[in-house]
Amino acid sequence: MANKTNKSRKIPINDAFHFDREGFSGDIYVQTNEGAGYNALIVDVHGRHPKKRMLGATRNYLIIDGAGTFTIDGKQHQVKKGDLFVIPDGGEYEYEGKMTLFEFNVPETTSDNAIPLE
Repeated sequence: MANKTNKSRKIPINDAFHFDREGFSGDIYVQTNEGAGYNALIVDVHGRHPKKRMLGATRNYLIIDGAGTFTIDGKQHQVKKGDLFVIPDGGEYEYEGKMTLFEFNVPETTSDNAIPLE
């Protein structure tokens, strides 16, 4: 059973789960298995994130540093600090560059609702 929490809390960086993948890495502050109904993470982009489609979830990216390119539903956008991208249910996206992103997903995303397209 998921460890659902509805309490206010501070999540220090030392409690986040670190991950490394080709082209990006980051820290997950609220993980899918917590049962919170969302997940939240910081993503350090140093390459390319492959094309995906969202199913039954909304993915939000806030660019907190750096610059790059987001391709949303086939249209390219240059991004910089302060820009926000919302990828709704059914939306396709990919990105690349050298930037730091805050990612927030509702509901939490998994391999079941963030489908690889390449």
